[in-house]
Amino acid sequence: MKLTNAYLYKQYIVEGLSVNQIAKNLGTTKSQVKSALRRHGIRKKPLLLGNQLYDNKEWLYEQYIVKKKGYTVIASELGVSYTTILDRILYFGWSLRGHKEIDKGAPRRGTKHTPESIEKIKSTRIKKRILTKCQYCGEKIERVFSAYKRSETNYCNQYCFRKYLEENRVETEDITDSAEYKHWRLKVYKRDGYRCKMPGCYSQSRDIAAHHIFPKKLYPEKQFDISNGITLCRKCHEKTYGKEEQFIEMLVRVIQTMSD
Repeated sequence: MKLTNAYLYKQYIVEGLSVNQIAKNLGTTKSQVKSALRRHGIRKKPLLLGNQLYDNKEWLYEQYIVKKKGYTVIASELGVSYTTILDRILYFGWSLRGHKEIDKGAPRRGTKHTPESIEKIKSTRIKKRILTKCQYCGEKIERVFSAYKRSETNYCNQYCFRKYLEENRVETEDITDSAEYKHWRLKVYKRDGYRCKMPGCYSQSRDIAAHHIFPKKLYPEKQFDISNGITLCRKCHEKTYGKEEQFIEMLVRVIQTMSD
């Protein structure tokens, strides 16, 4: 059941139930009931008003109703808790406005910034910049400091960036793209029946890889030797990453057993 104004008034004021009893009857928490009571302005004892500015009904009416300030804005301006202003708005019988209904520009509309405020706003909008030089042509360039810190290299434009890449390109030879490698891999798969041959692995997955028993970078003369290849599932293949030499002896025995 929703914590409506009518229901809470009947339970809390008419029947005199406590917050704890209402929460128990509804199967909710005490904090939720307290929040609803405050939101609907329902209280057993009248609010005690003092001599503070926010206790003045006419002043608060001007701020909240006429100028359409949010109660949190009023509280911030006075340096008090927002619940202090909220309690008085509800006590005076004014309906609460939602976040979307509050005119956020109302407090400043029609007023001018002081010269000090204008200078402060300008300083926050000017991005910090730094002088550096283009990595390719050496020409001095100005970069936003945050962008300069993100990248170790800086270029004055896309042309310099492309020319730098062209002149400093590192050519790599990837044998996995060659026809010879693909032929070797196919022969390894066929010999192993397209199944992982790692001892203790009984995976039937078709997600497999042709593993070089003797690493191809260390033993380039064996990279296309059929006896230097073994089929592994992806999980087993990942286990060998960076530890290839530790698996050599075990995998060699597997290939020898298959050949016998």
